[in-house]
Amino acid sequence: MNIETNKEFFIYNNELSNNKELKLKEGEKVYEVIRVINGVPLFLEEHIERLKKSIDLIGYSSQINEETLRENTYKLISKNDEFNMNIKIILNYYGVNFESVFFFIKSNYPEERIYDEGVVTITIKAMRDLPNVKKVNNTFKTKVKEKLKEKDAYEALLIDEKEYITEGSRSNMFFIKGNEVYTAPKGEVLLGVTRANILKACESLDVNIVEKNLKLEELNNIDGIFMSGTSVGVLPIKVVDDIKYNSAKNTVIKNIRREYNKRVDEYIKKNKNFLKKQL
Repeated sequence: MNIETNKEFFIYNNELSNNKELKLKEGEKVYEVIRVINGVPLFLEEHIERLKKSIDLIGYSSQINEETLRENTYKLISKNDEFNMNIKIILNYYGVNFESVFFFIKSNYPEERIYDEGVVTITIKAMRDLPNVKKVNNTFKTKVKEKLKEKDAYEALLIDEKEYITEGSRSNMFFIKGNEVYTAPKGEVLLGVTRANILKACESLDVNIVEKNLKLEELNNIDGIFMSGTSVGVLPIKVVDDIKYNSAKNTVIKNIRREYNKRVDEYIKKNKNFLKKQL
């Protein structure tokens, strides 16, 4: 697996490198993508915890501690002089050996008008092998990418063999019915860091969360949908296949987005000296 870094320097096995020929070994790879805003790696502690959980779920012990994860993140930001882009961390286990890499990746953030309109999505029959593990799966990624290009869509909702909607190919999904928000049970999907903070935002708003999978046929009976993810935050969906929604104007979605963005702002303010603290 080649490293497709978007900046000159990356961190390989805790050492700074700009070797464009670096190729990771074949092995079990878990990863995290962290958004950096104004030099602050957003919700870093939660990303580290999920990374550790992914390692446990694939049956390995962590060979990199939290302090090193933080130091490498700091080093990457500082050396590249890049303060607003996504970082990808890959931990690769092959046999009894281990390697790690931290690098900036190409990052796309929707313009405000996209939030005002919503995005187009499709449904595909697909499931993750290990729903709770953020694991590199290039075959799955390629399949979805081809479908999205074919349909000119932004994201794909995954449908299991029983016609239940589980999650998005790179996001978590939330469905609005009246004043309630439905989302998949935590044991059946990738537990996104953004998802966790959206649930906290809902608690602050006294919005009732129902952890339940909806069936594909139920898409006709909901008031709105939004997706969540590292780069997009809370992003309304205006179309699923041929069903249209006015999600961008839905009051519940607008309030959740506002409260989530407030949490982001508060985190950045609290951690604005992240780079100084690592010195």
